[in-house]
Order: sequence, then C-alpha cells, then structure tokens
Amino acid sequence: MKKLYLSSLRGIMGDWVYYPTLMKLKDIAERVKIAKEIYQSKALSEMVQREIKRKRGKEIKDYLLKQEQRFFNSLIVAIYEGDPSWHEITRIEGNDHLNSEDFPEHVVAGIGILSLNGEEKLFTLDGQHRLVGIREAVAENPQLGEDKLSIIFIAHRTDTEGVERSRRLFTTLNKNAVRVSKGETIALDEDDTMAITVRRLVTKNRMFMDDRVLNSPTDNVPRSNKTCLTTIGNLYDLLSILFTKVYVTSKKKGLKDKKDELIKMRQSDEILNQHYTNACDYFQRLTNSFLPLKEFADTSDYSIVVKKYRHPDGGSVLFRPIGLKILTEIIAALTEKYSLPECFKMISKLPIDLTQTPYNGVIWHPTQKKMIRGKTLVKNLLLYMLNQFPGNVHKLREDYAKALELEMHLVQLPKKVS
Repeated sequence: MKKLYLSSLRGIMGDWVYYPTLMKLKDIAERVKIAKEIYQSKALSEMVQREIKRKRGKEIKDYLLKQEQRFFNSLIVAIYEGDPSWHEITRIEGNDHLNSEDFPEHVVAGIGILSLNGEEKLFTLDGQHRLVGIREAVAENPQLGEDKLSIIFIAHRTDTEGVERSRRLFTTLNKNAVRVSKGETIALDEDDTMAITVRRLVTKNRMFMDDRVLNSPTDNVPRSNKTCLTTIGNLYDLLSILFTKVYVTSKKKGLKDKKDELIKMRQSDEILNQHYTNACDYFQRLTNSFLPLKEFADTSDYSIVVKKYRHPDGGSVLFRPIGLKILTEIIAALTEKYSLPECFKMISKLPIDLTQTPYNGVIWHPTQKKMIRGKTLVKNLLLYMLNQFPGNVHKLREDYAKALELEMHLVQLPKKVS
C-alpha cells in the first residue's frame, strides 16, 4: 500500500496517547480491519465478526448510500507494526485575525501530521458496524470513498499486557456507550418517521396541541394532570403500531425491517406527508367512534373533559395511555381481515369504562384505584368480545380467572358484542 499522510492532532488522556486524524472512506475500507487481533481464540474472533456483520452492516451501508446529510462519530482504531510516525508542526504563521506569537505552546505542540507507510496493521476498537457499512457502501459506490471521516488512532502492542489493555478499552468503549433516550429521539431525531410525525402532530393537529399531550417519554400521566389526553411517548408508540401494521407504506416484509426502515432512514417528504395524513386520519376515525374523544377534540375547555373521563374512580380507558395502545393494537389485528371503516365500526361497540368488564380487575384495580399490568389479557378479551380472538379460549378463561384471583368455575368470559 502507498504511504499516507494524514493531518493529525496529538492528545493524552490518562495513560493513553491518541492521534485524531482525517481519513478518506476508501482508505478506511482498504486498510482498517475488525478487531479480531485482540481475541486469542479464532472461533471467538469469527463469532464477533459474524455478529457485527449480521446486526448493522447493511443498515449503515444503506445510510451512506442514500443519506446526503450523512455523518458519523469518529472511529477509534488501534495501530501496530509498520512505521507509523507523528511529525509535529513546529511553526505556524499568523494572519490578520491570529498572531502566531499569541499561540500557547501546548496548542502548537499538539498539531502535526501522521504518516503511515502502508505496512501498519489497523483495527477498530470502536466503530465495527460503521466499518462494515463503509466497506460495503464504498464497494457499491466508489465516489463515496472521497468522503472523509475522523479517526482516532491509538498504539497497540501485541504482547500479553498490550492485548489485554486494548481488549479492556474495546470492552469499555462498547459497554459504556449510552443509547439515545426515547425522549431525545422524539425531540431531536430527523430520521425517525414516528418522531417527525409526533412533532408535527403536537404543533399542527388541534387534538394534540398546547397542553393536550404531556411532554413525557413514558406512558405515565400523573394523577394531578387535568389537561392531557396522553403522553408524547405514548403517541410515538401508537404511531409505531400504525405505520408498521395499519398504514403501511414500506415494501419490506418483516415487522422489524419495516420499523428499522422508519427509524434509521429519513423518508422522502412525500412519504412523510403521507404518514402525517394517515396519523390524522386514524385519530379522526378514533374520535368519530367514541363520544368522550369527540368531546375532548371539539371543546376549547378540554380540562373539563379530562376531569370527567380520568378521575380517581376510573373513568374512560380512552384517557389512559394503555387504553389507547390496546385499541390501536386491536385495530392493527382487525385490519388483517377487515377494511378500516369496518374495524372502527366494530371497536365502537366495545365498553370503555374502566370499572366495566374486561378492564375491571385486569388493568384497573377496583380497591386500590389505580392502573395495573394486564394489557395483553385485556386486548385478548376484547378481541374475544368481537369474535376475533385467534387463540385457545380455555386458556384465555384460565388467564382471566387468575387475574381476578378467582376459581375458574366462578369466572365466565365477557359477553360478545353484536
């Protein structure tokens, strides 16, 4: 391989000396390897590489090929053998805005050039998935190879102590990586279709504007809240169900693939507009199907409606995040056999008061006056009431009796709705 000269800085953190540089994607694809050198077991090394390729290589390749606003964090790359050399730049000229005499010594001392003679061995300690994606994207579109990515080089030694040291850093970097929170995704993500649509709903759709929706990534609405129908986090979850199971624009077959497409790759403006239209359509249909939601949507004094339908003695399941999620999942199940108008006509016949069957004792505790876990069972019981439950009816009755803490012979399944 030819010799490379890379603009570089030199820094020290703890007992690590590191070199941030800029490197073209084509050089990264050609020279950098996956971190197999830190595994003494060939089988373990192959397993790690297989897992990396299986998980995210294709997603990142697609991101690079399709996203004009592509950007990555730095790769952290270990380097050994060959003749890597860092050359300090000792003299920097000033200009009209900067006087070179004012530069602190430590600033000048950290600026230089890193040279690689092509015989070095380079492998990633952080960024394995990105590396696989880079290789595949550059192979498909060589023009991408001219993009530059920041690389942080560190020195690696091949003795036992050096291998352990690099392996520890590899583990620390990957284990301690902090996932972006759901709240941050909803507020900031410009690729996630659900996040984009949520932000649009709370700014443009009257049903969710102002303080009609709680700015919380969870499904919990505090008892003290008297204005919100649900939470932003719950709204995001409802859209995830709708866009992968009800209003589906993706051509992908698997549910996970459909969701990954919606989360990791920004859709065209045309498709984003269609998703927003579909979301508005869904909530309009839901509102038309249930009087409490129509009251909430139509009034300017919505706090009165919230107090009426969410209170210490229960109220409507529609004013609890879990209730909206259950009904949305039921719609998703019904659309496999029925048109949307038929689906909403069917669910409009379901009970909505928390003190009624099948909510009472399953997701609503009648004596403690609070919501409890039982979402899946309630969904199945409601499907049974619609004559659409696909599972074992005897097992459903057993589960219902267990939830109510009653002997099975004392429990009957809810009456079906006509």
